[in-house]
Amino acid sequence: MSYNTINEIFYHAGELYGNKKLFYSKNEKKDFVGATYGEVLKNAENFGIALIEMGVKPGDRIGLIADNRTEWITADMGVLLTGACDVPRGTDVTLDEIKYIMSHAECKICIVENDATLKKLQSVIGDTIVETIIVLDPKFKGVSDKIFTLAQLIEKGAAARGKKLDELKQRANAVKSDDLFTIIYTSGTTGMPKGVMLSHGNMVYNINEVPKAIGLRPDDSMLSLLPVWHIFERAVDYGAIAKGIAIYYTNVRDVRDDFAKVKPTFMPSAPRLWESLYQGIQQRIEKSEPARKALFEAAYNINKAYKKAADYLAGNELAMEPESDIERMKKTLQSAFVAANLYFPARIADTVVFGKIREAMGGRFRGSISGGGALPAHVDEFFNVIGIPVYEGYGMTECAPIISVRTEGRIIQGSVGFVPNGTEVAILNDKGERVRTGEKGVIHVRGPQVMKGYYKNAEATEKTINKEGWLNTGDIGFFSYNNTLSIRGRAKETIVLLGGENVEPVPIENKLLEDAQINQVIVVGQDKKTLTALIWPNLEKVKEIAGIAADAKSDLNKNKELVDHFNRIVKTQVSSENGFKGFERISDFRFLPKAMEVGDEITNLFKMKRNVIADKYAKLIESMY
Repeated sequence: MSYNTINEIFYHAGELYGNKKLFYSKNEKKDFVGATYGEVLKNAENFGIALIEMGVKPGDRIGLIADNRTEWITADMGVLLTGACDVPRGTDVTLDEIKYIMSHAECKICIVENDATLKKLQSVIGDTIVETIIVLDPKFKGVSDKIFTLAQLIEKGAAARGKKLDELKQRANAVKSDDLFTIIYTSGTTGMPKGVMLSHGNMVYNINEVPKAIGLRPDDSMLSLLPVWHIFERAVDYGAIAKGIAIYYTNVRDVRDDFAKVKPTFMPSAPRLWESLYQGIQQRIEKSEPARKALFEAAYNINKAYKKAADYLAGNELAMEPESDIERMKKTLQSAFVAANLYFPARIADTVVFGKIREAMGGRFRGSISGGGALPAHVDEFFNVIGIPVYEGYGMTECAPIISVRTEGRIIQGSVGFVPNGTEVAILNDKGERVRTGEKGVIHVRGPQVMKGYYKNAEATEKTINKEGWLNTGDIGFFSYNNTLSIRGRAKETIVLLGGENVEPVPIENKLLEDAQINQVIVVGQDKKTLTALIWPNLEKVKEIAGIAADAKSDLNKNKELVDHFNRIVKTQVSSENGFKGFERISDFRFLPKAMEVGDEITNLFKMKRNVIADKYAKLIESMY
C-alpha cells in the first residue's frame, strides 16, 4: 500500500499490527521488554490530546532532545498526530546548538530525555523562548507547573480521551502530503547547522520505495543502533512500523551481545560498525591456531573466487567500461567454468566456516542497510563474501534520506545501488553539462524526497536547489554501465594542490585503512605542493605484526622505529601498483596526539569534520611542509 502522510502509516499499522509487540527497550537488568504497537499508538494519541489541551496548533515546532527509546517514538507520534512538527536532536547536543536550534525554530515546548538533558536545556533556556518542558524518563521526579513527564501527559490525555479523540483524529487526517513533519538541523562539519524542512510526502516516498527494494517483511526483526533523530534511522523505523517489523533499541556497547539475544534479521548501520566488526573478526582469526587460520583463509579465497564469478554471471559486477561481444563471451565462459568448479567447495566452506560467524550474529541475519558514509571496499567485500549482505545506500538529510540503494539480489560492490522509481539523478561537470556514463561529476537529484528548503534561510536554499527543482548534493560520483551509482568523494572535500591537481581524499584514506595497523587517517594538502596525512595507529596490532611497542600517551612522532614502519605502510598502500597517480601519493605523515572522537573531530555519524581537524592540528600539518 502507498501512503500520503506519516499519520496514515501510523493508523494503518494500528489496524494490521495493533496486537503485535513492535518496540523493545531494556530494563534495569538489560532484558528486552516489549510494547505492542497498539499500546504505543494509544499512548501517542493520549499524549497528542494533552498537547492540544496545552494549546499546540498545527504547524507548531516542538523540540525533541533525546536518544533511541520507546518513549521517543511515542512522543514523536503524538506530536505528528496533532499536525505539529518536531525538531529532533540527540542528547550529545552542545549548549550553543540548543540555544541556536530552539531559538531559530521558535520552539515553545521542548521534550527532553532525562534529568541530565533537562539541566543542559535549563542552563540556556533564558536564551530561548521555551516555556514548557516534557521529560521522557518515567523515573524523573522534579515536576512543576512548567515541567511535566511524558507519563503525566499521557495520563492527562487518557482522562480527556472520550471528549478529545475525535479532534485529534481530525487533526491527524487533515495533514497534507506537503505539510512539514520535521525540521532536522544537520550536524554538519562547519558552523551552525541549517534546519532541513522535510514534509510528510518527502518521508512517505522513502517508506513506499525502500523497504520493498531491500525485501523487508513483517516477520523481520531489527536492531536500532543509530541515533533515531537522524533521518536515516528515523526513515528505517517508520518503514519498520509500516511493515510490522519489531524494533529492538540497542547501543554500541551492547550490540554484539544483542545480536545473540535478539537474533535480528536486519539492522540499519553506519560504516564504522562494520569496520569494527571486521577488525574484531580479523583479530580472532589472527590469534587462532595455524590450522584454523589456514582453513579460514582457504575458505575465504574459495568463496571470493566463486562469488566474483557468480556476480559476473548475474550482472552484479561493477561495469566501469562497456564490453564488446567478444569480451563478454570470453568472460562469461571463464566465469561459468569457475562457478561450476567452485560451487560445491564454496557451499562447504560457507557452511563449515562462515556459518559460525553468522551464528554469532544470531543465525537469522539477512543483511544491513549501511549509510552515513562510504563503506571501505575491503570491508564491503569481506561481509558479502562471508554471506552477510550489506545494502549500501546513498542519501542525505535533505532527501529524507535515500537517493539510491542496493536492492535484494543486486548487490554490486563499488556502488551505492540503484536510483528508486520516481527519482532523477544527473551527473554534471563544471560547466553544468551532463557527463557520459562512467565519467565523474557532481551529483544532482530531483524527486519527491527533496526537501522543502532550509528553515528561514532562503539564500542557502537557493544555492542548493535550483528553479527546476534539482538539488546539488555536492558529492562526486558516476553511473556505471549496469546503471548503478557510485560515489567518489565530496566536491567540498576535494583537495586542490598547488599545481592545480584535484584530489579526492576518501579513496586514499580507505586504502590506508585497509591496513589493520591504521585506525584513523585523514589526508590533507589544500593549496600545498603534495598530499600529507594525519594518522592514529592501532598500537596493539603494530606490536603484534611488527614487534614495535609504543606508549599511546607519548609523542609517537619521536619514535623513529614506529615512524619508519609507517612510512613503509603508507608507501605500500598508496602506490602506483594500487592505482594511484603520482600527485595522489602521500609525501609525509604525522601521528595524531590522540584518537579523533565523536563530538569533537567526528560527527555522530562518524564523518570527519575536516575543517575542525585542519584548524585543531594546523601546527602539526604545517610541520610536514
